[in-house]
Amino acid sequence: MHREVGSVVEQKAQRPTAARQRRAAAREAILTATREVIAETGFPDAQVSVIAHRAGVAVGSIYQHFPSRAELFAEMYRQVAGHEYDVVKQAAADGGSASERIATAVRTFCTRALRAGRFAHTLLVEPTEPAVDEHRLAFREGYRRLFARLITDGIAEGELPTQDAEISSAAVLGIMTETLVRPLGETGPMKQPEKLVRQVVQLSLAAIGATSSPRA
Repeated sequence: MHREVGSVVEQKAQRPTAARQRRAAAREAILTATREVIAETGFPDAQVSVIAHRAGVAVGSIYQHFPSRAELFAEMYRQVAGHEYDVVKQAAADGGSASERIATAVRTFCTRALRAGRFAHTLLVEPTEPAVDEHRLAFREGYRRLFARLITDGIAEGELPTQDAEISSAAVLGIMTETLVRPLGETGPMKQPEKLVRQVVQLSLAAIGATSSPRA
């Protein structure tokens, strides 16, 4: 009798966990489908019905996880952009001088963006809902702060000339992103992407007055 009661209690305790796991799996499937559809169509043409079909759920199920299409897109953006930021930040923390770490961060960002192609163009500049734009601005500020810290380190170490790190970091961010907009927006295979990455790295280092020449 005691064993039966214990079994019932255990089953009841497991049910909420199983339900949460199913809900988490469905949510992740929706976000994955959203990422795939937006990569194919861009933000304006991404339809919730298509996302639902791709995720294997009903349209109504999407709204059980996300209050609106805008919130769904914003969460997808936050997830993808957050991962990319973490990769760049980790690359910049791998050692070397400040200019070497800046070169590595810029190189990593550009290489990954060019690999993503049109999807990166969509994430960087394509008009979309204000909720997505809020995340876009927040991540741009995150990159700017990252470069400001690296530039400040370079100044303190005597490697970089005295300068306003806030202004210089904004310049590096602008070079790193704006030079990619046109190439990422083009159709067809990109010619000499490695050359473009080298140029962006060199321009970024010149903007902060780096006298050394880290491998581009």
